[in-house]
Amino acid sequence: MITIDATQCTGCGACMEICPSGAIYMVEGKAMVDRELCNECEACLTVCPVEAITIRTAAQPMPEPARTPALRPEPEVIRIATRQEPAPLRSRVLPVVGTALVWAGREVLPRLADLLLDALDRRAARPQTYGASPRRESLPSGNQGRGRQHRHRRRGGG
Repeated sequence: MITIDATQCTGCGACMEICPSGAIYMVEGKAMVDRELCNECEACLTVCPVEAITIRTAAQPMPEPARTPALRPEPEVIRIATRQEPAPLRSRVLPVVGTALVWAGREVLPRLADLLLDALDRRAARPQTYGASPRRESLPSGNQGRGRQHRHRRRGGG
């Protein structure tokens, strides 16, 4: 089996010209062998100036040819224009309501609780009278029936 070492090949083309079966061809400036067309006449061995062509027996392992990745075209991206539908009212309102509830829980409720507790404390501290309320009869005897006149001074003169 004829093999060509691509690292040593200079691409002179002498092997391609001498091959009687046309099994040698050039790829990117390097000689390659078509194994199906080659009849192993060994004519190319003698004409290679750099001895890049060798014959291998079945017992010798054959080096793997260098593989180049196949060029694949980039996938085509198709953009579909979709109409943006407005978000449902619930998804727009719920965050606002949630934020308002959090604010009320942190700011308003503690103040209301303080006011309520203060009012309850004042009510509990007030003396409670069970029964009759204070009457006018308990006022001093000279001022009955005059209301608040006892606080004003009389002006003299007559």
